Amino acid sequence: MSDYYDLMRIVDKEVISVKELHRITNDELVSQISEIKPDQKRKNYFRYEVKLTNGEIYFVFVKKPWYMLLFGDKKESK
Repeated sequence: MSDYYDLMRIVDKEVISVKELHRITNDELVSQISEIKPDQKRKNYFRYEVKLTNGEIYFVFVKKPWYMLLFGDKKESK
């Protein structure tokens, strides 16, 4: 990928697909992606912190799969 503007177009959406998450994970401009505690406004989404090589930090959300919404997340129940 490696085009900064293409990366920003994805990250600026905030709510992204799993395919887009994979795309930015493999981008050479991204230094680290880590899952962090979910936001209270978006409980049905995974929240990720995206750190770029130039030091910028962005947050993106990926919708949880239907089965996690229906049956719950086993990590949260422990």
